[in-house]
Amino acid sequence: MCNFVEMDAAGSYDSLLLEVVHRWDDESLTVLYRHFYRALVAYSDRMVSDRFVAEEIVQNTFLKMWQKHNVFQSEAALKAYLYNSVRNGSISHLRHAKVDSRRIKNVTAEFAEIGIERQGDPVLQREEVFRQLLRAIDRLPERQKEIFLLSVEGKGSAEIAVELGIKPESVKKQRQRGFARLRELLRPEDFLLLVMLVIE
Repeated sequence: MCNFVEMDAAGSYDSLLLEVVHRWDDESLTVLYRHFYRALVAYSDRMVSDRFVAEEIVQNTFLKMWQKHNVFQSEAALKAYLYNSVRNGSISHLRHAKVDSRRIKNVTAEFAEIGIERQGDPVLQREEVFRQLLRAIDRLPERQKEIFLLSVEGKGSAEIAVELGIKPESVKKQRQRGFARLRELLRPEDFLLLVMLVIE
């Protein structure tokens, strides 16, 4: 029988997310990392401007959840909890690092707490869209996935080619193939956002 991660890669069984998380075993952490880790790190990094610190904040969030065995009424509640915990951890880091108070005020205003709408959906806006983009990129062949993840980080074809040890023309060809696949996987508006993120 295939495990949860394999089922998720096929784009199915999202309803099992909470069931697996609430077991709080090794598979629970695997699911949290697979669904949320990259997007949460990117979210925190936009606040703290330090990838290593952002990774620590997200890992600590998962660890606290593991220790408390949190129970969530819905997937929306889980998402809101994760983003709010990472937001608060990031702002707390800025305060302890004695960052300029104006910057902390700006970050706090820009990254407002995430609530739950009446119909039960989280008000995640671009963060949730970004998470969906990363999940779609995860479904690409390995080389295309590497190229798109580096592109989302703002790196151009020449820089990616040096990092991966391939020719810039190869980067462009792989990116074109990836775009064709992602167009099938994403909603038109999400695909447009991806194009804007990786355009050179």
